[in-house]
Amino acid sequence: MATGWLGWPPDLAWRTPMPELFLAMDAKIEWVQMTNPFGGGKAKPKEGKPSPSAVADKLRQALTGRQAA
Repeated sequence: MATGWLGWPPDLAWRTPMPELFLAMDAKIEWVQMTNPFGGGKAKPKEGKPSPSAVADKLRQALTGRQAA
């Protein structure tokens, strides 16, 4: 996730604590939503397609083994 989607070099990805990685992932999702030229900001997700933040939450739960609070 860090080296691919965030574009970080591998040495930085290995040294970054998980909470900071999750914050960076959330910031990337928010930035992509705000700079989308085909839609305005935080539009409603389409039926049947999960929102990026829902996918991020599920990934966070899988990596940490914890349920959302």
